This record gives sequence, structure tokens and C-alpha cells, in this order.
Amino acid sequence: MGYLRLLRLHHWVKNLFVLLPVPFALASGVQFDPASLWIGLLAFSLLNSGVYALNDAIDKERDQQHPKKKFRPVAAGAVERNSALVFSFFLVVTALILLARGGVFQGVFFVGVSYLVLNIVYSCWGRSIPVLDIFFLASFFFLRILLGCFLVGADPSSLLLAGGTSIALLLALGKRNSELQLLVTEKHRASLSWYTKRGIFWAIQVQVVISAGIYTYYCISSELFVADRWWWSLPFVYLGLFFYQRRLLVLGDSRSPVDMLLGSPLMQSLILLWAATVLFGIGLV
Repeated sequence: MGYLRLLRLHHWVKNLFVLLPVPFALASGVQFDPASLWIGLLAFSLLNSGVYALNDAIDKERDQQHPKKKFRPVAAGAVERNSALVFSFFLVVTALILLARGGVFQGVFFVGVSYLVLNIVYSCWGRSIPVLDIFFLASFFFLRILLGCFLVGADPSSLLLAGGTSIALLLALGKRNSELQLLVTEKHRASLSWYTKRGIFWAIQVQVVISAGIYTYYCISSELFVADRWWWSLPFVYLGLFFYQRRLLVLGDSRSPVDMLLGSPLMQSLILLWAATVLFGIGLV
């Protein structure tokens, strides 16, 4: 049971970002192998779990200072640190072999290695540096979008990458906000000494406006949308951003973005409605 918890399967929901380029690639006429897409998605999910297991082993003492993370298997003593490292190594090697398999588009293996290296740098150094730690977190989502583009063989759209990165920055700010709400000590996260609730409050509001603006401009300017359907997905993006901002800043929700999404039927419904209206807007349904 402890090894299953090390996988953090519920965090695989973050890999929805990998699928973000798929409908737009289809609308632009890109042909791709669905098997390669799903194998790549599975491989990257295993790589995520390998990184999580590695972080749990590295962060044992730090996690024991956290009100929620102290229940993670390594911090709680359910899995030995050395066993977690071996488990992590197995997952990472398996994932990289799958990403390097023949027939997968060039660049996929590079994204996997970059994700692994950046996570190691983040765990060992980057997370202690204010502001830089947020950009590290956002870069992990950026790499997910880039992976999706490579898996379907589509040229990355600058606006798609910019919009996805903007949302990623918002999620990273939300994560730091949740730690401030939980009054996490500097022993767990050294960079938290630099952040204030007021500063995060304004940063989140600004990032919400930027994210909404980039997506609106993308819908208006993209040739992929049918002329009279470009605006259909906008209300659900605006509602999602507003709801997320309200949960963080008004209700003081201390859950991580992943836990917030998985515990919110409303947020899940908005994402499904957004996906449906995007498919309608670009003429795939």
C-alpha cells in the first residue's frame, strides 16, 4: 500500500496538460499515431511518479514538518528511504525507455530528460529560491504541453504555450498560497519567508487577468476556430478562473490545486464544458 501511495496516482491529473494540443492539432489537419500518444502519456505519468518517489525520499525530514505531507509513506515510515529510491529508479528507467522507443516523435525523450533534470535541480536547490521556485513549478506544466505537441507531431503554437504557461504560473501561485494558509514553516519551504499573503493575493489576481487575456486573444486570432464559434469556450474559462480565484482569495481554501480540482465537481464540470465547446468551436463536433 505504501508503494502505491508513492505513485501519487491522483497527481496524474496534471497530465491533462499533455492533451491540450491534441484538438488544435486535429483541427489543423495533423495526422498522428494514437498509440504513440497514449504510450507517451503513460510513460510521462510513470516518470512523474518516479520523481514523486525521489522527492519523498529526499524530503523525508522536511515533510515531517508539514501538517499534511507528514503522512506521506516515507515521512510516516511506511516505506524506507532506500526502498523509495530504488522504486524511483525503476520507474524513471522504465519511463525513459518508453519515451525513447522507436516511432515516437523526436523531442519526446528530450522533454522527459528535461523534466527529470529540472525536478532534481528544483528539489535540491530551486525550491529554496523565492520567485524562481514558482517558475520551476510552471516549467513542469510547460514541458507537459511541449510533450503533447511532440507526441502528435505538431509545431508548438506560441500563444498556446504562452497561455498554458500563464495558467501554470497561476497554479504555482495557488500552491504557495495554500502553504501560507497552512502556516507551513520555513523548515519545510525556505522560500516561504519571502512571500506574504498580500503579495500572493495580488499576484494571483494579476495572473488571472493575464491568463484570461491571452486565451481571449488566442480565440480571436486563431484561424482554427469557426468564424461564428470562436467565443463559445470563453465563458467557461472565465468562470473557471473566477471560481479558482474565489476559492483561494475569498474562501481561503488551503488545498493544493490538484486536491481542489479532484474535490470540486463544479471545476470538473467547467473543464468538461470547456473541452466540449472547444471541440465545437474548431469544428470537430
